[in-house]
Amino acid sequence: MDDQNRKNDGVVGMFSTRAVSQDSNSRHKFIEAAEAQQRHDTSVGRNTSATQGGTNSGVQMSPLASALLRETRRELSLRYDSARLENISEMDIAKALDKVCATKGYNIDNIVRADLVVNLKKDLMGWGVLQPLIDNPEVTDIHCYDYKTVVLQRGKSSEITGLQWANKEAYISFIDRILFRLGKSISTQQHTIDASFPDGKRLCVVHESVCGSRGPFLTMRVPRISEVSLESLVNYEVAPAFIVNYLAALIRECEYTMMIAGETGTGKTTTIRCLGTQFRNDESIVGVEDTPELNFQHPYYRSLVSRYANTEGAGEVTLQEHIKTTLRMCPTRVILGEMRTPEAAESFLESAQTGHVGISTIHARSARETLTRIEALLGRAQRGVSMDIIRQQLALAVDVIVWMKRERLSGRIRMAEVLEVGSFAEGLIQVRPMFKLIEEGKNPKWEVLSWSSNYGNALEKNGIILGDAPRYLGFYM
Repeated sequence: MDDQNRKNDGVVGMFSTRAVSQDSNSRHKFIEAAEAQQRHDTSVGRNTSATQGGTNSGVQMSPLASALLRETRRELSLRYDSARLENISEMDIAKALDKVCATKGYNIDNIVRADLVVNLKKDLMGWGVLQPLIDNPEVTDIHCYDYKTVVLQRGKSSEITGLQWANKEAYISFIDRILFRLGKSISTQQHTIDASFPDGKRLCVVHESVCGSRGPFLTMRVPRISEVSLESLVNYEVAPAFIVNYLAALIRECEYTMMIAGETGTGKTTTIRCLGTQFRNDESIVGVEDTPELNFQHPYYRSLVSRYANTEGAGEVTLQEHIKTTLRMCPTRVILGEMRTPEAAESFLESAQTGHVGISTIHARSARETLTRIEALLGRAQRGVSMDIIRQQLALAVDVIVWMKRERLSGRIRMAEVLEVGSFAEGLIQVRPMFKLIEEGKNPKWEVLSWSSNYGNALEKNGIILGDAPRYLGFYM
């Protein structure tokens, strides 16, 4: 009976917040650091309960269990590289755990051993704690405030999940692991990391040294258009086939510069990637980005990525420098990941005026406001230049504006407005609205605003006859 009681106490102690009594000094030293961290968390007012937002999110591990996890991770990292860790077996994890227990002189029963192996397996493979959110097609963004606060977004609505890591160290280890897969690391000197995976997932990690009382912060955007194609834009109801084919026809002609506008998280980059499937095979394409996301599968695609200055303030490479470089790389098309600075806007529009067709994204709250945003950027880059000259430059450079939005209630991404940019006359840029989203929800509807186009010949060449379009477009009409 005494043996059974001791066994039960061991199981409860390993996965509870109360400390485990140890007779051995060596065992006490083994968990001393973990206990000190737990005391520190309590002293600064951090919540160490096992629940989040009233939801039982899993069992909070004792310092001893956390220490065993930490030492086993270290043992595995010494044995395997990152690629092999992604596919490690439970048997290999168990062997590493047994080695750590033998070295530290601690005997654990099979139940505790199995639980530790499961925790390690989850942490080392895939997205670990976040995997259920990654697998949920409704989740568009994931925000981690600290190891015990994970928030999801469905469109623009935030919800706390109740998911958490065993402790802060496990959370930091997870962040280090996913950054290592991208060849990056975070520190007090490099306190913010923006990165992306080839499948389109975007990460932003902020070091805890600049996160106040919480952190580190991890933000992940999860694109939900899994297949990059024109059909995906239609299948995911971003826009009707007629509008998608209209844009694809202009892309194929390689003569028109296009701006994809919208607020954060409205699918601008994904739309460019889908339209990019229509680039001609003989084009020479150069992409310029802060974070590589476009990843066009094109035989003649090259990418230039900006670079921050090092800790000594040297080595910075800006977007505008790269855009100027592209002009010496003989491109037929220049892609700017995001137009966010006056200098980048000036360089991009200058390249478009000199015959290099372009595509770029920009933050704006409507199609017409996109023109105002670009005017403001150019005005800051060209101080002293009259507004008439700036607008003439804009009218010469930009041909089409596509404005994206995310529906607040459903969270669905829509192509809300398309307008063509005409010439500059009498102090104004002439525009021709083409399509506009007029009904949202389960049965979205677009209105055709014009049956003629500035680019009618190019459209007809690609089989797009605006005069044949109905007044309204949708998916269930």
